[in-house]
Formats: sequence, C-alpha cells, structure tokens
Amino acid sequence: MDELDMLAEMSPIEAGERSAGETAPAASLINAQQRLDAAHQALARAEGVVREAAEKNEETLSGWLRAAAAETLAQAERTRDRAAADVEKIAGEVEAAKTNAAQEDNGNKEARPDPGEAPAAQEESPLVYQSAEEFLHEHLLPLYNRIIDSRNGKWCRQWFLHPEAVSRVEALWRAWEYFRLDPATGMSVWWRDHADPHMAVLLSQKGPFHPCNNGRHHTPEPFECDYAPEGWFPKAGDIPPE
Repeated sequence: MDELDMLAEMSPIEAGERSAGETAPAASLINAQQRLDAAHQALARAEGVVREAAEKNEETLSGWLRAAAAETLAQAERTRDRAAADVEKIAGEVEAAKTNAAQEDNGNKEARPDPGEAPAAQEESPLVYQSAEEFLHEHLLPLYNRIIDSRNGKWCRQWFLHPEAVSRVEALWRAWEYFRLDPATGMSVWWRDHADPHMAVLLSQKGPFHPCNNGRHHTPEPFECDYAPEGWFPKAGDIPPE
C-alpha cells in the first residue's frame, strides 16, 4: 500500500506539470523531456508493483487475505495505467515542444532585424466582441447588476441616444479587450480603474440618464454655451512652431 501511494504522489501529470507558455520553447522542451524521463521511471516502478501483486494474488490464500491481495492487484493495475497514460501524454508534449523550439530557432535565423530598423508592429489579438453594443449586452450588463429605482440609480433602455453613455461604454469595451490579455491583474485593473468609475457615473442620479424615468428615454437639454469672440483662441495653424 505504501508503495502504491508513493507512486500516485509521484505522478508527473499531477505533481510536476507546468505550462509550456510560461517558459521559452527551448526551456519548455528541456522541462518536457525531464518529465518524460520521470514518467518512464514511474511506469517501470508501477509495472514492478503489478508483478509483485500478481504473484501474491496467485498464492494459495483464503478469506480476507485473498480479497486484500485482489484489491492490491487491482490498485496496482490502476496506478500502472495512470503512469502509462502520463507517458503517452508527456511524449506528445515533448514532440510539440520540439516543434515549437525548431520554429523559434528558424524564426530567429530568418528574421534578425538591423539594429537601426524599427521593429514590426506586434500582431493584435482578435477582439472578443465586435462592438460596444455587443460588449454591453453580452458581457457588461449580465456581469454588472445593481438596484435601479427612484433612490438608488438611473438607467435608460435607449442608452445609445446618450452620447456620453456611448462614449463611456465604448471606453469600457476597449479597455476590457486590452486588459483581458493580462492573466495576472488585468481584470482587477479593469474593474478598479475603468468599470467601477464609469458605471458609477452612468448609474448616478445626476449622471447622463438623469432626465430618464423608469428606464424610458428623455432627451436631456444640453448646457447653454456661448462662442468666444473671433480671434479669442488662436487656431492650430496660426500657432508658430517653437
């Protein structure tokens, strides 16, 4: 039993698996090969335990001793099967790591820019949502749920008729698409610096939806604003360069 428990604890898949994306392809290949070696060793030990358990099971036993021997053999066979599956899986990872390492090596040889040459623009990740409206309906509103009544907030079903709301939702969408690529603190930053401040303004009683009642749209009156006299502000083309 102790030997079987030790084999289970030493399973490379359960105890030593690492993400290949966390290291360079060459380092990932070395890591995968080391894990494959460990998996082969674990499989060899498991096969040895199966042989010992099978020999014990063939002995003339009676009562609970025979039942215990049969259970020991069954457990040893399960451990061996897991070890064999680990070997097969890690062998596939080794082949994938070899391919990645070879591609990186070829890429480094084929594309070495001149020191004075500007680096090529990094390929952009495809967007999850194709518009601010899609982001609002499929992500933001299902995620951000608040009490909206005469005392606690304001919302307008026709939010798209409010220019400020459109601008803020657009900003939230683009910021989310950017920060989602950071697996560590990206979403925390998005919530703290973007979602909470923007949504607090949008849902405020004095925010862009303040004239709307019970979700029904009412066009707000714009601020009255006079134009300054001609020449008060110089135009961009009239400003002499420094």
